Amino acid sequence: MGSNCLVLFLLISWNDYWVRHGIYFHLPGLFFLFGATSLDNRRGIVVAALTGLLIDSSTPSPFGLHTFGLTLCHLIAREGGEGMRYIRGLRPIVHQQAANLFLIVTLSIWSLTQSPEGTSSPLGRLATDTLASQLFLLPAGMWFLAFQDKLLLYAGVELIEQP
Repeated sequence: MGSNCLVLFLLISWNDYWVRHGIYFHLPGLFFLFGATSLDNRRGIVVAALTGLLIDSSTPSPFGLHTFGLTLCHLIAREGGEGMRYIRGLRPIVHQQAANLFLIVTLSIWSLTQSPEGTSSPLGRLATDTLASQLFLLPAGMWFLAFQDKLLLYAGVELIEQP
């Protein structure tokens, strides 16, 4: 949970700089996968829900969207990710990309339905932000999973296989 808070703070700072240049990186897909692969279901859901609440409170999104979304993504990765016990490989990247795209599309649909003005100008910005977020998620996602893994090794925690 602490590493999620640290990386969320860094992401908010990163976005504070890049939003001046017209790009906003929306990366909720970073925050659920390590809990799905390394924690038991109960603790993983708690971490996903608390991280979602933190994202909801720090971004202009409807309250509960990220909480529900990250918890759902955790459960899907937990059930569909049998055999995904390692942070390397293609499967974790696919899960992160799919979860991130799902949450971006959900937030975008909500935003567009709430927007009183026309949808022509926000669609270009939405496409740019989505593409930039998905591309940035590739290296950031691999780094964050390795970072969390190294934190556990540094703390002396040994991961065991979860049924």
